[in-house]
Amino acid sequence: MKTAIRMVLFSSVLISIPAFAQEPDKASAQLITAASSTPHFHRGEEVSFKMKLNEPLPEGARFDVRLSPTGIGQELPVSSQEPTDGNRKEFLLKFKLPEHARGGEWNIVTVYLFLPGTSWTRSTIATNPMKFIVDGPDAPLPSTAVATIEKK
Repeated sequence: MKTAIRMVLFSSVLISIPAFAQEPDKASAQLITAASSTPHFHRGEEVSFKMKLNEPLPEGARFDVRLSPTGIGQELPVSSQEPTDGNRKEFLLKFKLPEHARGGEWNIVTVYLFLPGTSWTRSTIATNPMKFIVDGPDAPLPSTAVATIEKK
């Protein structure tokens, strides 16, 4: 009886292993995107992109787009300028990538909406997940340190 129970348990484990082994492959395949569909830029290069708002931006207001490498907080603020259309919905934003920009995938972190006369805001504008690649080094960054008191 004990042998039969062991065989059933062992068979169950063997049957379930391939199912678990296939899951990571499925997940990683869903995350892959074609490299040709994602624009590439070099450090120090000028980048421009369009933003189209669902409602007109009020006169005197602006929005700041924060761009950053994915997973790292090297945020670049890019402020809206004058709209490119009469409806105040379309904007062309331009910025220059820093010479020491991290290589890898970049994206929009957040878009802050500043109403006229405002110096700080918590208001944001939702946006699609625009991504681009910066060609260049992305070596590991320090992530831990040991601090000690030095007594003179």
